[in-house]
Amino acid sequence: MAEKVLVAMSGGVDSTVSVRVLQEKGYEVAGATMKLLEDSDERVEKTAALAKRLGIDFFVFDLTAVFERDIIDEFAKSYAEGLTPNPCVRCNKLLKFGRLLDLARERGFSKIATGHYARIVADENGQMHLFRSADTAKDQSYFLFNLNNAIMRHVLFPLEGMKKEQVRAFAAELGLENAAQKDSQDICFVPDGNYINVIDRYYEKHGLARQEGVFVDTEGRILGKNPGIERYTVGQRKGVGMALGGEKPLYVISKDPERHAVVMGDDSLLFSRTMTVGNVNFTSPDKKYTAAEFPGKLACRTRSCQKFLPVSIKYDGEKNVIFATFDTPVRAVTPGQFAVFYDGDEVVCGGEIISGE
Repeated sequence: MAEKVLVAMSGGVDSTVSVRVLQEKGYEVAGATMKLLEDSDERVEKTAALAKRLGIDFFVFDLTAVFERDIIDEFAKSYAEGLTPNPCVRCNKLLKFGRLLDLARERGFSKIATGHYARIVADENGQMHLFRSADTAKDQSYFLFNLNNAIMRHVLFPLEGMKKEQVRAFAAELGLENAAQKDSQDICFVPDGNYINVIDRYYEKHGLARQEGVFVDTEGRILGKNPGIERYTVGQRKGVGMALGGEKPLYVISKDPERHAVVMGDDSLLFSRTMTVGNVNFTSPDKKYTAAEFPGKLACRTRSCQKFLPVSIKYDGEKNVIFATFDTPVRAVTPGQFAVFYDGDEVVCGGEIISGE
């Protein structure tokens, strides 16, 4: 009997081609989409039509309330607390490889599949490892560091050995209308890029008022007023409208939510040699990485599209914290974002950035 796989379908070319790839490999495939936003009915209908064309059963899971509470509200709350969140990482952990996997297994599917560009490889001992995609330009392994062996045993990435142009060509051969569809670049609930509107809706829903604050220099001297720390992120210059001595530009160095203060300073103050990362998840099962001090060098990304940064790590298992030291100083290490560590092409671990110094 063929193994049953539920494919997470978004209506895009990647998840659609994933269905066909699995069908050709002999899996029994069905599709599912998670309805996450109240205005996503049109997308759900288009995805259902694609599933029908592919000849597969299709499920719709209405997770709008969960998405609002656990992703959108947490996004707004994090900004209010002075952080700069990455909601896609949180959504992967809680919904795509959390709730969706549970729903699939409840319905008799042994695995779920997504159109992510990444690779899962089993070693000779049956342990699962996460690697970068063959298409390094589209690689999404950064967003998947929260996976572990228990989850990866039930996950397939059908596009793991393909490049984007191959995926589009395959879709064109199948006559799929989404073959040339543009990749989504935006946060799904912030399609216009104006995340302040999301925060304002959160405040209104919970009866809160945005707190005005102050700009201060690194000595604590007040430089002016700000309309709320939510509008700023570490490293920002554009839109701040402040200059030192009228000539030298000032950048956001940090934020102090207790004082509602945005700390401003010279660009040189944005560079960190060390970084503290919390809530660490080890994707790799290799125990050598959890030693108090890993003797080798790893590579790190503190942003999804950033170049790889050589780094040394020390792991505190009691606090589940990594202390990282970069070979060269790194600009704008931002609390609330995520740091992901690689050994070659393999994802070793990742976690939330607490601070950089």
